Amino acid sequence: MPLTMTASARSEEHELALLLSGRCRRCAERIPGGTALRGRPCPRCDEQTLPNSTDREVLHQLASERATVRLGIAVAVVALAALIASWVPLLTSLLLVAALVWLRVTLVTPALQLLTPQRRLVSRWTLRLAAGCFVALSVLVLELLTLVPAFGALAKVAISAGQVALAGLFARRYLAWQTEREARGVSVAFWEMGLLVGWMLMLLTFTAASVLLVLYALQSLGLVQGFLAVPMGGR
Repeated sequence: MPLTMTASARSEEHELALLLSGRCRRCAERIPGGTALRGRPCPRCDEQTLPNSTDREVLHQLASERATVRLGIAVAVVALAALIASWVPLLTSLLLVAALVWLRVTLVTPALQLLTPQRRLVSRWTLRLAAGCFVALSVLVLELLTLVPAFGALAKVAISAGQVALAGLFARRYLAWQTEREARGVSVAFWEMGLLVGWMLMLLTFTAASVLLVLYALQSLGLVQGFLAVPMGGR
């Protein structure tokens, strides 16, 4: 009896893993977005995905828990790497970008597979533009701290880890909200598409400001090197 229960549990776990990856739990073929969350059958083998609302809620919770674990890994790695790279201009910002790319691959992309094409498109571009704004604003903060000796390097460690956590929480909450609306059959609102224009304007503003700051930081670093080279040239 225990062996049967264990086998059944493993089978259920495997089926949920397939559904989380956007595949049918019977034929393992890819299913259209929104199929599992809305309890529709697989279009290829006609297998029921999650006809029970309780099962759909479990799938939603598992997706959120997996996202939380991966977010924690990203925060820990960035904090550790920032201890080494915090005194180098731009390097901490590059670590932040790498962490966001990793979160996109491991957290955002699997969640988007559960959504219908229209909601997936809106969600993908909302998160992309929001991430662009976040990176540009982070560059402003982190590169300003590069110009502050000692304290700036320590502050960058805490801030960079906090920034990854904040970006990941925003993405996780937003995707959880979208998957919940998908499960309830709520259509994409018109204001969600209009919000993309606002994100684009913010991205342009923050990017322009961050580029000017990076140029200033590099220029300041060049002036310091030139000042140190003057006595050597005079000998």
